Amino acid sequence: MAKVSVIIPTYNYGEFICDAIDSVLNQTFKDFEIIVVDDGSTDNTKDIIKKYRDKISYYYKTNDGPASARNLGIKKSNGKYICFLDADDIFLPNKLELQVNLLKNNSNKNISLVYSDFLIVNKNLNKVLKYYKCKKFLSHNQAFNYLMLDNYINTSTVMTLKDCLFEVNLFNEKYKYLEDYDLWIKLGINYEYIYINKPLVKTRAHYKNYSKKVNNSIKTTCFNEIKKNMKKPLF
Repeated sequence: MAKVSVIIPTYNYGEFICDAIDSVLNQTFKDFEIIVVDDGSTDNTKDIIKKYRDKISYYYKTNDGPASARNLGIKKSNGKYICFLDADDIFLPNKLELQVNLLKNNSNKNISLVYSDFLIVNKNLNKVLKYYKCKKFLSHNQAFNYLMLDNYINTSTVMTLKDCLFEVNLFNEKYKYLEDYDLWIKLGINYEYIYINKPLVKTRAHYKNYSKKVNNSIKTTCFNEIKKNMKKPLF
C-alpha cells in the first residue's frame, strides 16, 4: 500500500499533463501512487499518457467538474495521505518528503492538512512571474477566520489525511467552482492546518486557466453560499 496517493484530475490538458506526472515520478520521496482522473477530455490526453500506463492508475469518466474527478480519485486511492495536483501544475522535487515528514512527526494529532507557498510561472515553466507567499498565522483560529475572507490555500500545495476527507464527506460536487475552498473550511472546523513557508509547487499561468476569470460572478455566488452554509461563527 502506497503511503501517498497523488490525484491528478484533468480535462483537455494533454499538452501539460506529462510535466505534472513527471514531477511526481521525480520526487525524492518514492512511496506513492499516481491516480489520473480524466474528466471527459476530448483532446489527446488518453493517447499521451499511454507511456505511463505501468506507472499510474488511469480513470476516464463523464465530464462533471473537478470535485467529482477528485472524489473518484480519493475513492480509488490506497494511500494514508492524499495530494492533489492540477494537470497544468508541477510539484517541486521535495514536496512529498517534506510534507510526509511533517505530518508523521508532528505531535499535534489534530492536524488534517499541510499547505505551502507556490510559484506562478509562465507556460514553459522557466520564468517565475510571482512568488505567492501565504500569510503566517499565530493560531488556527486566526488562520480559519482569515480563510473565511479569502481562499489562500492552493490545492496543488496540499497534503491531507484520507480519513479526514471521508469524515467531512469529501468535495461537495454541487460546486463547480471553489470546491476546494468549501473543503478547506469543512476541515478547518474540526481540524488544524500546518503551513510550510517555502514554495513546493509551480502553477502555470496560461490562456486556459485565464479563461476561468470569465466566471467571476459565478465564483462570487459560490463563495457567498459556502460562507453562508458554515455554522461556525467568523470571530
